[in-house]
Amino acid sequence: MLEKLLSKGSVFAGKFKGIDHEKYFIIVGITKDVVSCCSVYINSNIPTFIQKSSKLLSLQVNIIGRKYDFLTHDSFVSCNEINEHTISDLNYCRFIGKIDNDDFENVINTLVNSNILTNKEKLKYFK
Repeated sequence: MLEKLLSKGSVFAGKFKGIDHEKYFIIVGITKDVVSCCSVYINSNIPTFIQKSSKLLSLQVNIIGRKYDFLTHDSFVSCNEINEHTISDLNYCRFIGKIDNDDFENVINTLVNSNILTNKEKLKYFK
């Protein structure tokens, strides 16, 4: 069933090592063989260390809370790093929705133009 929900723009919620609360994350890329995917976290607030860096701050994409049933307020998609997951990692997460095409394109453009991804990562997930 997970494979049917797993697509670019899908939003999941889950717990991750080193994070003391459930995180929402957006699937932004999937390998062709669908054994791994990459994602970005959705944050309620921009962390202080990001606020202190204009470069990191420019990699935060605002999304409007009222557009999505799973959000209660405006939030920020953190495009300053990607998180790689295997399909088995996602078995411990729950599907909560999808982001719309405009927000997804904004996230992808921010990621691709961020210089945080290697050419290999770009080819792996976005080509």
